[in-house]
Amino acid sequence: MREAMIEVDPLPGRLVAWAAWLTSGGSGGEGYPTKSVLHSSWLPPTPGKTPTMASSTGRRERALHQMISAELSVRLQNTLVVVYVMRASPAEQVVLLECQASTVRARVSEAKALLARALAR
Repeated sequence: MREAMIEVDPLPGRLVAWAAWLTSGGSGGEGYPTKSVLHSSWLPPTPGKTPTMASSTGRRERALHQMISAELSVRLQNTLVVVYVMRASPAEQVVLLECQASTVRARVSEAKALLARALAR
C-alpha cells in the first residue's frame, strides 16, 4: 500500500510567527510586550522566578517583515496586517479593507504566492 505524501505549506505558519513578533514589539522593541504592565490583567512574576526577555532573536520574522515591505504592494501589506496581525473576523476584514470577503481571500492568496516566489529566490 502506497501512502500519499502530504505537502505542508510553511508560509502560513511563518506569517503567524511574523504577526506574533510584530505585536510583541519585534519591529523595534525586541522582546518588550506592547501590552502595558499597568494593565488591569497584568500580574507580577511568580515569587522566586526572575522574569526574562524573549530568547528568540526574530531573525526569520525580521527577514519576512522586510520581504513583505519590499515585495508586496501597500494593499497586500494591509491585507496581511488585518488578517494576521489584527486577527480580524471575516466581517471585520470586509469593513476594514472596504472590499468583499472573496477579495480578501484573493489578496491573501496573492500575497502568499508573491512571498513564496521571493523565498524561493
